[in-house]
Amino acid sequence: MVKTRREASISRLVTDELLAFISAEREGLEREALPLLDELEALVEAGGKRLRPRFCYWGFVAGGGEPGAEIIRVGASLELLHTFAVIHDDVMDRSPLRRNRTSTFRALADLSAGVPHSGDPERFGMSAAILTGLLGFVLADRLFLTSGFPADVVLRAAERFDTMRTRAIAGQYLDLLSAHRGEADEATARRIGTLKSAGYSVVDPLVIGALCAGTEPRVVQALESYGGPIGEAFQLRDDVLGVFGDPSVTGKDRDGDIREGKQTVLLAKAKTMAGAAELSFLDAAVGDRHLPAEDADRVRGIIESTGALRATNELVAALVTEAKSHLDPNLIGTEASEALNELADAVAQRKD
Repeated sequence: MVKTRREASISRLVTDELLAFISAEREGLEREALPLLDELEALVEAGGKRLRPRFCYWGFVAGGGEPGAEIIRVGASLELLHTFAVIHDDVMDRSPLRRNRTSTFRALADLSAGVPHSGDPERFGMSAAILTGLLGFVLADRLFLTSGFPADVVLRAAERFDTMRTRAIAGQYLDLLSAHRGEADEATARRIGTLKSAGYSVVDPLVIGALCAGTEPRVVQALESYGGPIGEAFQLRDDVLGVFGDPSVTGKDRDGDIREGKQTVLLAKAKTMAGAAELSFLDAAVGDRHLPAEDADRVRGIIESTGALRATNELVAALVTEAKSHLDPNLIGTEASEALNELADAVAQRKD
């Protein structure tokens, strides 16, 4: 995702805060468990869009806050929570890559392979990755609670922080369930995307930032009205990149979503628009964990030739336009309005 100089500065501050925080946690952790922190640190250093901290920052500004170290620390806690989520997501999807590096469960499996043992390295890697993610989840709480904001501010924002996490977990479960069933219509796929990603990626970080600023309810409402469509657009674009993205740019395998049977809006549109023979092939191919690369390419060809890819991209554009219509500089300020307009375009045009 392309970042302006201003956005890059926010991302650097968040990254520096995370690395300093993780480094400080080493002293209190058992020495033999340090590889878990090593993985958290490696994922942070490997990059990432820092989308959630950026939305949190601009929610804070939109709410009338004067940015300082406190909101950067809250944003960093959201990024650490996201680190937990991607580690567990890779375990569930068996993804080999994340951010152009070996995914955590694979890295920990490789680590165990060099140690005398009698167990299964892959099982060890997955189990250790689950623990790594949980460590990130716990540390995200610690970072959030020690942000430096007054206790009443933290308590007010913490309620939304908790709601965000429960919704995201519910959405992830529904995503897993739909893939297991091998079927989800477009309405269901959009609902899953809203639960799994739209709130957790955009709406909730915006509102958490605004709540930290102590803003009035109408500002929160305006940010929610903007964030809902942008969050959905982000998920839809993610689905497109998951199948059509360049792995050297996304840092992820583009056949993984097809083999895991992800029931996305993109796929739902393709199934609706496909002919009988194409639909039969999609039903057989999507969800086949051993699907040959040439058959994954054929799935991509069907999605494109039916017009599903174009229709999904058009939906992304429409959602971005809708979101922008809710930005009022007179309510949230010119600086926040301009930044959120830029972020909306960045979400729609991102390549990673």
